Amino acid sequence: MPFKIQYKFQDDAQSYYCIVSYDQYRNFCALPIIQECTIIKGNQTNTKKNLDEIQNALDMAYKKDTSHIRKLSENFS
Repeated sequence: MPFKIQYKFQDDAQSYYCIVSYDQYRNFCALPIIQECTIIKGNQTNTKKNLDEIQNALDMAYKKDTSHIRKLSENFS
């Protein structure tokens, strides 16, 4: 079941939000560009398309391309 998280990038004081699966949350927290990541609300509804887009952004971030994850962060704020 997806849930909402709040997170901050290393170089940014602003908080961002998105809805992720548990595996995505674990991967999100492991990214070196993430300073802080917290679950703020459980059992959120989200489409498979959105979860797939988050996964694609995570995959790109692991390859040192943070542009997509930052773009998604702006959309979820």
